[in-house]
Amino acid sequence: MSLVDFHILENRENIALLRYACRLVRKAYKNNCRVYIRAENEQDMKQLDSLLWTFSELDFIPHAILSTECGQEPVIIGMIDQPGNSRTVLINLNTTIAENYSTYSRVFELIGNNPAAIAAGRERYRTYRKMNDQLSNHHVTAN
Repeated sequence: MSLVDFHILENRENIALLRYACRLVRKAYKNNCRVYIRAENEQDMKQLDSLLWTFSELDFIPHAILSTECGQEPVIIGMIDQPGNSRTVLINLNTTIAENYSTYSRVFELIGNNPAAIAAGRERYRTYRKMNDQLSNHHVTAN
């Protein structure tokens, strides 16, 4: 059974979702967890890469994009399913469930505030529930 947290953002802008993902990454990184961010598309991957360098003046979060020279960085950004382990957190920005989600210590499903994202999020919630995963919901106001 996996622990899956749904974070439903009130803000409709995609950039707010990406900034919120960066905040979750920072929290996981500070707790000595490795993080895999599963993006929806290449544009989101590039924006996340840029945001992780700039969203906080006080924090440095080593990271890499999966398709480039990633090695031992604690944070990896990609679009494909990537195996995790007991010290890896999955932040899913994709509209589908990662096939190997159960290999991660924890899964964060980030849901934007638009009809398509909400519908896809509900479908993922139903799927996780059928798998008897432990689910929680959080409504988030983020800029």
